[in-house]
Amino acid sequence: MQEAGIINMKQVSKLVVIDNENNYLLMQRSDHPTFPNDPDLPGGTVEEGESSLDAMLREVFEEAGFSIDQNDVRKLYDGAEYSKHNTHYSLYVAKLLKCPKVVISWEHSSYAWVDRDEFLDSAKNAIDTYMHMVHDVILRDKVLEATTCKWSQTE
Repeated sequence: MQEAGIINMKQVSKLVVIDNENNYLLMQRSDHPTFPNDPDLPGGTVEEGESSLDAMLREVFEEAGFSIDQNDVRKLYDGAEYSKHNTHYSLYVAKLLKCPKVVISWEHSSYAWVDRDEFLDSAKNAIDTYMHMVHDVILRDKVLEATTCKWSQTE
């Protein structure tokens, strides 16, 4: 289901994952056709007929190998003002009870659990304007009171 008010616009939906020690999951793109070797989050393009939430949940599983319950995430941002290419950005956050086992897909070459300052620095210095939005949103949300959620990982 396409988000209300978003017609014929590319949509991207991603997740900020925070572990029980307040470390952030930061992925590194592989030689991906879009923004190669740039810092990234699990998530991606919203497909036709999909909500931004459903797309993010699907992409997290595809790119990071674990599942998040939709009731355990909070939307932090929804808009297009950061995009240079008329792309609608959605950003969610989940705080986990413990670190899941991350299994990366071909789209990423590596990942790390980093502290908030390193996460913000990487997002600020990224090429992708999505990550610039992430930087600004996380910086504004000083407390970042995400819900604590359960997770399940792939086998």
